[in-house]
Amino acid sequence: MPDPDRQKAFEGEFRRLIERHRPALLRELGVLMATPPPPNVRILSFVVFSRWNTFPVRVLAVDDTSTEEVYFDPPFSAALLQDAGELISRGAIDQDAYEDDGVQTFETGARVLAEWFGKCWHEAGGGEFPLPAYIGHHDRAAQFDLKAEKWITQSEI
Repeated sequence: MPDPDRQKAFEGEFRRLIERHRPALLRELGVLMATPPPPNVRILSFVVFSRWNTFPVRVLAVDDTSTEEVYFDPPFSAALLQDAGELISRGAIDQDAYEDDGVQTFETGARVLAEWFGKCWHEAGGGEFPLPAYIGHHDRAAQFDLKAEKWITQSEI
């Protein structure tokens, strides 16, 4: 169990460092929201990957009528902020020190990023987007419902 003060310190430091991506993310989300989704898309799924050397979020449009993977053209299937550089600059956070104190930095970072992304989603007009949209850490069952701004299980989607 991490020290609560160290957990809180990591979350604050991580949130502060990702904030520099807000303007570019709002622009990119604005383009996505201004583009009519293909008629067979039912859900937008944003996936957070455990890496900080790039902006680690991809968007995938989901067609719930197909048992096979369906690929759509951007902006409904793409890596976000491809030219943003590192999510967190190397050495900006002492991950080893936080990990030594019990903070799971990649998992915590993914959660903080998803919740921050939800705020950006709403700021960009996501509350009016016609489809359900979720964001979650790669290969994890928990998803952040962008419209409701709360964590849910994959079975609730």
